[in-house]
Amino acid sequence: LWAQTACLSVSDHLAFLITVPTTLFLFLSIFILVCIESVFNRMLRLFSLLIWACLVAMGYLFMFSGGILCPWDQVSFFLFIVFVVYTMLPFSMRGAVLASIITCLSHTITLSVCLAFTAEALEPLVWQILANIIIFTCGNLAGAYHKHLMNLALRQTYQDTCNCIKSPIKLEFEKHQQERLLLSLLPAHIARVMKAEIIQRLQGPRDRDFGRAEGTNNFHNLYVQRHTNVSILYADIVGFTKLAGDCSPGELVHMLNELFGKFDQIAKENECMRIKILGDCYYCVSGLPESLPHHARNCVKMGLDMCEAIKKVRDATGVDINMRVGVHSGNVLCGVIGLQKWQYDVWSHDVTLANHMEAGGVPGRVHISSVTLEHLKGSYKVEPGEGQSRDFYLKEHGVITYLVINPKVRHENVVHTLRGGALTWKMRASVRMTRYLESWGAAKPFANLHHRDSMTTDNGKINTTVSSHINTHTHTHTHTHTHTHTHSETQTGQIPENASPTFTVIKDHHIVGNEYYCRLDFLWRDKFKRECEEIETMENLNRVLLENVLPAHVAEHFLGRNWKNEDLYHQSYESVCVMFASIPDFKEFYTESDVNKEGLECLRLLNEIIADFDELLSKPKFSGVEKIKTIGSTYMAATGLNATPGPEYTQEHDRQYMHIGTMMEFAFALVGKLDVINKHSFNDFRLRVGINHGPVIAGVIGAQKPQYDIWGNSVNVASRMESTGVLGKIQVTEETSRILLTLGYMCSCRGIINVKGKGELKTFFVHTEMTRSLSQGTVMP
Repeated sequence: LWAQTACLSVSDHLAFLITVPTTLFLFLSIFILVCIESVFNRMLRLFSLLIWACLVAMGYLFMFSGGILCPWDQVSFFLFIVFVVYTMLPFSMRGAVLASIITCLSHTITLSVCLAFTAEALEPLVWQILANIIIFTCGNLAGAYHKHLMNLALRQTYQDTCNCIKSPIKLEFEKHQQERLLLSLLPAHIARVMKAEIIQRLQGPRDRDFGRAEGTNNFHNLYVQRHTNVSILYADIVGFTKLAGDCSPGELVHMLNELFGKFDQIAKENECMRIKILGDCYYCVSGLPESLPHHARNCVKMGLDMCEAIKKVRDATGVDINMRVGVHSGNVLCGVIGLQKWQYDVWSHDVTLANHMEAGGVPGRVHISSVTLEHLKGSYKVEPGEGQSRDFYLKEHGVITYLVINPKVRHENVVHTLRGGALTWKMRASVRMTRYLESWGAAKPFANLHHRDSMTTDNGKINTTVSSHINTHTHTHTHTHTHTHTHSETQTGQIPENASPTFTVIKDHHIVGNEYYCRLDFLWRDKFKRECEEIETMENLNRVLLENVLPAHVAEHFLGRNWKNEDLYHQSYESVCVMFASIPDFKEFYTESDVNKEGLECLRLLNEIIADFDELLSKPKFSGVEKIKTIGSTYMAATGLNATPGPEYTQEHDRQYMHIGTMMEFAFALVGKLDVINKHSFNDFRLRVGINHGPVIAGVIGAQKPQYDIWGNSVNVASRMESTGVLGKIQVTEETSRILLTLGYMCSCRGIINVKGKGELKTFFVHTEMTRSLSQGTVMP
């Protein structure tokens, strides 16, 4: 009887006994396949449909194998299926809604049809079915709302994950960019210190005190070091001024970039460091930043190589240019002064002497001092240089000079001609020069500078990294959910008393999983926030560095999306006002002794003067003033460079020449600043200022140390206005004085003076008496 009863019981539940193990086996197979990433990614939708179909099948099995069918039968299990579809299966929103509606409708229709023929009263059945529909509707609304919120959260998490993975790569890119920029401006030993200062300024609130010495507000930091036993080379391209007058802006900038790019290459080969480019003058030092035993030989060899390179240009193009080189050995103070437009420079009496060695030299020859000759130790043959007959400074100081005999010179007349015959020789000299220099292939300024949107290679690496991380993240997330489903679905078949503990375990597991991912997302978001702040600091640092080399509008050109690395930046302007302001008294003030640390304390005062001048540039009224460079104790600036160039830029007279008035006010402010410094330092320095306006060519040259500069006759005349000026006076040309008169300034005629290279010019002094007290009042601390 017992066996018969057991047999009947098994036969009654045969469908249940077959379906549940089959479903469990299917879930276990899906669980194993999910662990295989390639299969998981390819068959994700199929797995979801299978799980949903199995759950629905189990629901109907429980419904029809549980005895008497009731109107509320398995409503809770089908509602569970709805929640699983919305919360645990990776359906899209549309797919989840469709699957849930099919689940609910099938349950409602099946129960309605089956019970309609057996129910004794239809009204209770209708009310119960209606209640089921309301429950299912609420369940669908709750599930859809939850899925919508989860989609938003997952989207945000995905975006945060992408950003978190991208940010270290981007940060590394910005750091590498900043390192290249900084090292293109300054030697590494100074760059590290100044970089820390800039980052501190960008991150801290003490913007106004940047550059001040720590622990005090009285002095600016001085980034200058003393080096002994170095050799200084000055080189000037003889005949280039005349050639430049025949060049277009593009030709001039291209020619200078090729020439100085070649010189930079020669300097690197001979262990020399290029210091600065002044117009067509190039100077460098051997023995910096590390001492070299053969520094004199390096400089002489470089000078000979430069003369040889220019000789090849002259022979190949027929252009009458030459190289005049002067070399002297001694000690230097090297570093950076001022707050803006940093340029690594050297100062000392030996530097001044090296400059005069070039001025008193012979075109095509290397002119050296007796000190340099001693350091050569017989490496080169020399002959008397007689530099004292060509330069007063050398004569005044009794400097004995020599000319190096180039061992490579062959005493034969070899005439090099251009290919193309007589037709090529009929071209302009500038065209012949440009075409020949193109063969040198000098690198372009900022050729390795890329804006943030052009990280092509890095983007590929970013995308690969993001994909792998996100796939892992999603795989883990789904794996956890599938694991949860497997347990929940296998346990749901057990309707009896152990359902509540099982549900509690599943719920706790789900809560712990969600809490883990919430914490993980928070940590990633916090990490991303910190990295974003660091990236912003690096981006600002890069911009500060670039704008410290270039005017803001030129920096935007190099950071812009449409800039091409093969382009050379150059721009011509019709009306630019150029100012040279020097402190001639500083040459007498500068001494080298143990008392002032071999001139270091004198440079500290010069640093204070230049830094105070630079602080004026931050005033809104002087926003149009662009500092170009400092040359020793001479301050060079220009206005009108940020105006739209070209003949189409026409304005009414007053506004067209407003930048000349701005330059004049800046000159007055410099005088006022210097008076304040004199009062505090008990000195009597006076400015000698020269101002001129006219057309100029602006451009960026030099790949290793990019440098923004301006060229043209207007610049040369402005320089002559300063050098031929009078202490305490502002000297201007006749054309500039006319403009100043229309702007309300008073000028008095100085008369006719002889200007080197320009002949006789009529110049004027600008009256400063009425403005000086006003300037002092505005700049007094």
